[in-house]
Amino acid sequence: MVRDQDRPRRPATPRSDAPRVDARDKVTGAATYVEDLPEPAGTAYAAALRSPYSHARILAIDSAAAERVPGVLAVLHRDNLHEYPVHLDRVGKGAVFDAPTDNHFIATDKARFDGDLLGMVVATDLRTARWAADAIEFDYEILAPAFSFDEAMAVDAPLVHEQTGTNLALSQSLEWGDVDSAVAGSDHVFRAAFTSPTIYHHPIEPAMSALVRATEAAIDYWVPSNNPFDVVDIASKLFGMDREQVRVRVPYIGGNFGSKHMTPELLVAAALSRRVGRPVKFIASEEESFRVTARHAMTYRATLGLRADGTITGLDVELDIDTGAYFTGARIATGNAVNASWGGYRVPNCRVRARTAYTNKVPAAMFRNTGKNQTAFALDCLMDHAARSIGMEPVAFRVRNLMQRGERLPVERWKRNGIEGPAQSPPLDTDFADLISRAMRAIGWESEASGSPGSDTGGALEAGSAKPDRNPRGRGIAVSLRRGSSIGTATAMATLEADGTVLIAHNAPDVGEGAHTVIRVVAATALGLPQDHIRVGEPDTANQLPFSGTSSQRTTVQMGTAVANACERLKQEILHAAAATHGGHADDWSFQDGRVVRSGQASVSLAELARTVPADGAIRGVGVYDRGAVEDVSFGSHDHWSPGVAAAEVEVDRATGDVRVLQYAAVADAGRVMHYHSARGQIEGGAVMGFGAALSEEVVYGEGQLLNADAFQYRLPLLSDIPEAFETFLVENGDGPGPFGAKGIAQTSIPCAAPAIANAICDALGVRLYSTPFTPEKILRALGDLQSG
Repeated sequence: MVRDQDRPRRPATPRSDAPRVDARDKVTGAATYVEDLPEPAGTAYAAALRSPYSHARILAIDSAAAERVPGVLAVLHRDNLHEYPVHLDRVGKGAVFDAPTDNHFIATDKARFDGDLLGMVVATDLRTARWAADAIEFDYEILAPAFSFDEAMAVDAPLVHEQTGTNLALSQSLEWGDVDSAVAGSDHVFRAAFTSPTIYHHPIEPAMSALVRATEAAIDYWVPSNNPFDVVDIASKLFGMDREQVRVRVPYIGGNFGSKHMTPELLVAAALSRRVGRPVKFIASEEESFRVTARHAMTYRATLGLRADGTITGLDVELDIDTGAYFTGARIATGNAVNASWGGYRVPNCRVRARTAYTNKVPAAMFRNTGKNQTAFALDCLMDHAARSIGMEPVAFRVRNLMQRGERLPVERWKRNGIEGPAQSPPLDTDFADLISRAMRAIGWESEASGSPGSDTGGALEAGSAKPDRNPRGRGIAVSLRRGSSIGTATAMATLEADGTVLIAHNAPDVGEGAHTVIRVVAATALGLPQDHIRVGEPDTANQLPFSGTSSQRTTVQMGTAVANACERLKQEILHAAAATHGGHADDWSFQDGRVVRSGQASVSLAELARTVPADGAIRGVGVYDRGAVEDVSFGSHDHWSPGVAAAEVEVDRATGDVRVLQYAAVADAGRVMHYHSARGQIEGGAVMGFGAALSEEVVYGEGQLLNADAFQYRLPLLSDIPEAFETFLVENGDGPGPFGAKGIAQTSIPCAAPAIANAICDALGVRLYSTPFTPEKILRALGDLQSG
């Protein structure tokens, strides 16, 4: 919940508390997702052919029996791929994206992960399609898999992509100052390694679904994509078409978290639609969804140097990243992890070296706060560990070392991948001390001195000490800092309709976070109209309004700015139209209470004005957001910072290792809140996702395959895992670059949950956990009550 007394007074630019645009449709069941779309006549249904092995060479395929099944319309696999007119040479030598090691259209030589796409069957009904898919026989040579970075980088490791000669996908580095000298001259030096496993996004809707109608002349997609123009770009290349011949419409989306990106299934379904001359519908099952995408596993090894007073002197980080079987999200996740490895701390000397490896796991791609949750967990646990080890209050340690408002990165030039360049960044535009204070007060942690600083050296008691509590309690704090929004473009169009309402056309999919509600609020505020006078259109690439996609918390700032600019342009066009149809000059007219007024002479409603304009003279305005060119794309590409702070109180059962979160508070600097319920939902939802990563979620591999790819074995957070005392604070200072001072906040709460809970566990038990999730087994082992095995 949010304490009303802690909310700032309502700003002059309205912050809406009205219901969301999609609220009624979703609570009444009227919302139409891809699975609910009316099916055109003749729609066929697709079933995927997937490898049951994590690493296996494909020796032979026999689909004759499946092709004879009544109702089967077509089968696509390696041996008949030549019958389908796809231009594999235009998309990375057969890969879906840009490199030969990206996801392939279909696997042709070997399967590289459990679930690798080998082909697809289409039939007149879904049951027949799935039955036929099961009837296809594959002959495999089973190969040894690599399921971790260390396994993949071993000298005798099986190669995921033989043509590369190595499992190393890429390396990146970033450094400034003289780390070796700084650490050598430090009064205290700490070394630690923290590990985050592979986890799955688990949206409510399947990770992949589509309805596609493809002909030689055009392709029409209905797909829950967070970036419809990505689908346009790749499909047009693969099928040798102009971009305008590929149209993508986005209906309601049942959650994203980075999972609704481009995958081969979309392309294969289009190829089959072309072949059979029918629309094709593909809906992934729950088990298949686990095999579509994942979050990168990562190990963060660090050496931290401190002066005697606790001031940071240097930080040296090595990152080992597991990107799964294909390149997919490797570059973005690696770059983000490198950039986030120092967080918001003032580090005068820093070096980050990252290596990313291919493994035989589901390809890892985007995930909410891609590449940064893992580093935030490690970094803030490291800082907490260092503070406790020198006897300093962890909160005081953070306040001493975190950057303050107005500070920039403590360096003017750095080396990225060995090449020197400018270290561009905006000044810090938040107050960490204030955010920390709010989070602490929310859980009753009134001062830094409350409780003992604790230690990380093990939960043993000195001789003669009292027996420890069975259920000790502890408190922990965590902070994070990420780029606000990166390079991107956004375009929106505002059109005055005949009934006096305004239609906003755009291509920002609402993935459940409330993007369309924010668009409505921004438009209503910019135009001075009631919100029910604004209609927000569905994304449709036929309108040719580019947007970089609903990701990286860019929508409010980038699309919001484009909408505000479009509305300002529309206002000018309305004034010119009023002058043209009712006399005078545009400067003589103004807006008043939703009408256009000429002082002392005329007052015209928007509906009246729209009806007087010739049919071919629509009144509209187009607005654009463009970040522009920068020298350094690491930090110079963003226009603000997005901090997050969380405080947690936990209770741990020493006998069972069970952890119960008693209180939790999350704080975000929102700049200006556009829609209160949506913003609060983003912070609460991110924290709950963070609870899952902290306490239970992990995709498990073993015995040559993925072991827990279903909702019964993959443990998501339950309502009982979330404390009743759960508070959210949205700080508003109106100092963001978005409309009316807004900032991006969607990814500020998820990175704080794991370190806050870990630090609270350490405060309670005196032992440090170095990997997520914090299972009872790990806690008992840390306490020495369970032998490692």
